[in-house]
Amino acid sequence: MLTPLIKELQESLQHTPSKIQIKESLHLCFNESTYGCQKAYPVAIVHEKTRITDPVSLTFFTQSNLIDTEGFTPCTYDDTQIEQIVAHAPDYIQRVNYMVASSKSIPKPAFFNKFKHDYWKKIQSVDGLEAVIEVTVLADDTTACEAEASLRAIIRKRKEVHQLKKLTFVWIVEIEGQSNSIERVLKHYFKEDYTVIRNAEKSYYLGWSTPLQSINMRYFVCPPQ
Repeated sequence: MLTPLIKELQESLQHTPSKIQIKESLHLCFNESTYGCQKAYPVAIVHEKTRITDPVSLTFFTQSNLIDTEGFTPCTYDDTQIEQIVAHAPDYIQRVNYMVASSKSIPKPAFFNKFKHDYWKKIQSVDGLEAVIEVTVLADDTTACEAEASLRAIIRKRKEVHQLKKLTFVWIVEIEGQSNSIERVLKHYFKEDYTVIRNAEKSYYLGWSTPLQSINMRYFVCPPQ
């Protein structure tokens, strides 16, 4: 079923100049949309000092006052702090390629830990958020097994952040040319909810699940040996 969001994405991809790489510029497609879209939206932050094993990263967190007297990181951050974590300690933050909000006002994330010694503080609420979009650039000779491995790695990582399971999940694959292998993977994981958009010399393979939780990971295109 083509939801309003998917229809907008489909239309945008059909008219995006092929010289632009969607992975870097997808947010520009939402300029005229009622939806909001933020690139590299944070969904998890390291929870406690004892989990930061890299000395350089630990120094950064300590000197930036991002660890309290009990050894825990904050629950909220401003944009500058997020940028600094990405720059100085990228292994201790998780971000999705794009987060879509139901309005232009994109909610700021707040993080919480379910258990005292969790590795990650994860996003506390997805109120006001609509979808997670992940974009992968593959070659036209990518095998179905390679495409599946790429998709499953993304899905597993996103399902670990439990609140994200409630959102629509969208996977966009950009390639030069065409690929039956990628379409085979889309059909396996998204059933009827996928489409292929041809745009000049590029193809965009678009699959979606509402919500992410609905994607069945039990069966494989290429079962493990």
